[in-house]
Amino acid sequence: PAAEIKAARVPILVLQGERDYQVTMTDFGRWKDALAGRQDARLVSYPRLNHLFVAGQGRSTPAEYSAPGNVAPEVIEDVARWIHGLKRP
Repeated sequence: PAAEIKAARVPILVLQGERDYQVTMTDFGRWKDALAGRQDARLVSYPRLNHLFVAGQGRSTPAEYSAPGNVAPEVIEDVARWIHGLKRP
């Protein structure tokens, strides 16, 4: 994926829940390395969020996925801000 993302010539947004145990902060670091220097890439991590961008505390577990929750407002705001900031052709 790193080679493919480096070759992609489209704006890129990478979001990461820091409590995600499926896609870890180590993975996020690899994306940061692959996209270093790209002015059209935005990477954001959220300390309290899990894989589904739902807030919680402590270590995330599969049981969290069974509990009702909503995508955190800051994720929605960041996605909307990123979309609105894209240059139109």
